Amino acid sequence: MITYENALALIAKEAGPVQCENITTANVLGRILAQDITAGRSLPLFDNTAMDGFALRAADSLAAPVSLPVVGSVAAGDVPGGAAQTGAVEIMTGAPMPSWCDCVVPVENVEVERDKAGAPLNITIKEPVDRGKHIRRAGEDVKTGQVLLRAGKVVTPEVIAILTSLGLDSVKTAKRPTIALIGTGQEVVRDLSAPLKPGQIYDSNTPYLQAALMRAGFKAQVVDCSPDDTPGFLAALEAAGDAQIIISTGAVSMGRRDFVPEALAQLGARTVFHKVTIRPGKPILFARLPNDAYFFGLPGNPVSAAVGLAFFVQKLLDQLTGKSPLPVHSAQLTSNFQKKKSLTMFAKAHRTGPDVEILGGQQSFRIAPLLQANGWAVLPTEKETLCAGEAVQFVPFEGCW
Repeated sequence: MITYENALALIAKEAGPVQCENITTANVLGRILAQDITAGRSLPLFDNTAMDGFALRAADSLAAPVSLPVVGSVAAGDVPGGAAQTGAVEIMTGAPMPSWCDCVVPVENVEVERDKAGAPLNITIKEPVDRGKHIRRAGEDVKTGQVLLRAGKVVTPEVIAILTSLGLDSVKTAKRPTIALIGTGQEVVRDLSAPLKPGQIYDSNTPYLQAALMRAGFKAQVVDCSPDDTPGFLAALEAAGDAQIIISTGAVSMGRRDFVPEALAQLGARTVFHKVTIRPGKPILFARLPNDAYFFGLPGNPVSAAVGLAFFVQKLLDQLTGKSPLPVHSAQLTSNFQKKKSLTMFAKAHRTGPDVEILGGQQSFRIAPLLQANGWAVLPTEKETLCAGEAVQFVPFEGCW
């Protein structure tokens, strides 16, 4: 049995380099950037108006109230022309500023004299206008050469807004490893429309793992069987095909029907570690298969499987894709908590501001408390008693913070 820290070090050692591919910006949502994004142009690209109104020189408004002739009109997409002159230019939001104008007065702040067709002829300015008023300056948002995003960032809709504003039609991203899920046990039923026989349960592990991986930006295929012995498990591994990561649940402990270690030995797999000083999920197993695929054997209790995914499988995925890990927060316990010494504990928890509450129902079979949780409190190995007000690490569920 090894410590949690040693297990993470072994996972990092086994992880191969990040593999990359170019993805069109239209299809890049949820992918992980494999390059820094540096602005090749300024945003805005040119000085433009933030308001519908009239562009002018601030100096011409100093004697307000003052009347100025309207000498032109500029809409978004137009190219303003003309030499500097006394007067005002009708201008629409987003339109480029005439080079000789240095401020904008909103249309609601002036009196407008119009011709029969509605075009403005003259405006009367009621108060002086400050230079630079209502102008969006070129580069005010983004400057050319500015590093906006670092490799490892997950592409969100906000990232896509920046990429498209910069005119990037594709970006380099990390390839997503192919993942297969195997749920073991003859008692497991996947068809939710089928009535349960005595001793049977509906499968919640593989749907949870598949959904959690999807939330983190990865796709996983469920192998369509529930092996309950060594030959069946070897057949399931065969059915996983060329998946680069295979995750099974159940049959990794010390019972007579815990056949996964024996099956891996028969296959010629190399076990990297088996059993870690954690709770829940102590029997977790990590191995490399003969075809170099990564294999995680997670315990069958649902919370143990969830912990295995969050704190072990996800670490490998971060390494393989260069993904920036989720932030680890420090939070203060709201009450005392007792745990077993010499085990790192991942406790279902709910964080509110600086405080974290360890929820009731910490047993690994109890999934209902996950509905109230928004992350995991990581309770240190050496501690047995933790007191209210004590700081602990808090790891949020993907997407919760």
